[in-house]
This record gives sequence, structure tokens and C-alpha cells, in this order.
Amino acid sequence: MMCMRPACVSLILTALIAPAAAEQPAGSPDTADLRKVVEEYCTAVTDLAAERRAARQAAALQELQATVDARLTLLEDRAKELADLIAKRDALRNLARKELVDIYAGMDAEAAAAQMERLDMRLASSVLRQLKPRQASAILDVMKPELAAQMARLIAVAAADGKSPP
Repeated sequence: MMCMRPACVSLILTALIAPAAAEQPAGSPDTADLRKVVEEYCTAVTDLAAERRAARQAAALQELQATVDARLTLLEDRAKELADLIAKRDALRNLARKELVDIYAGMDAEAAAAQMERLDMRLASSVLRQLKPRQASAILDVMKPELAAQMARLIAVAAADGKSPP
């Protein structure tokens, strides 16, 4: 337990000197010598307690640093795994999109239009954007007019935003 010098000195002096002063035999150390011994003791105890407290705090900080480092390493590993998964997903998506565009490019316009009318509008407009203009216009020509207009609107918005197909 750490004691502050003035508090420590007064506490020890009160406990030791008061009873001893009443019964002080001849030749015993006087109050000044006793005060000096008590102050030296309190200084030594205070410094030792401060060193021990600093050592405990340093050990606690090292443990916390190790925990933080371990968590950072784990997060970095997870971030790498996530980046790899995203890259794989994007590669598969691009491959599927390319294959889908190739499939619709090989179909006749009426069959492609009939199937695109049942697709999600964004997907269908993305496929149309990637087809050759002549193929896309032939498909839009045989689609229901309201669906063809919606797809044309989506294509125009995507072209105005400068976005690549989703």
C-alpha cells in the first residue's frame, strides 16, 4: 500500500511518538531522530509502491497491446478473405454476364424479346446495352411498347451516368 510522505509521517509519528513521549526513558532517540527514520521509511515505501504500480500498469498495457495486435491481425486476415471472395464473385458475375449476352446475341429477336420481358428490367437493359446496336434495336422492336420504353429509359439513364452495366 502506498503512503504519501506527509500523511505517512504524521500517521507513524502519532502512533509511535505520542505513547512513547509519555514514557520516554533516558538515552532513547529523540523525536527528531525518530521523525528522520520515519521519513526515510515512508520515502522508501512510496518509491517502491510507485515502481510496483508502474510495473503493473506496464504489464497491463502490454497485455492490451497484444490483444489489439491479435485483433488487428484477425481483421486484416478477414479483410483479405473478403476481398478474395468479392473478386471471385465479380469474376463469376462478369463471366455469367458475358455468357448471357452471348446467348441473347445468338437468339432471334422475337425469342429474345419474349424472354427479356420476363427478366428483371435492370438485367434486361444491361444485356441490351452490351449487345450490338442492331441486335438490341431488333429486340426492342418486337417487345411490348411499354416494356421497350422502360428499358430504353434505363439504358439512357445508365449511359448518362456513364456507368458500366450492373
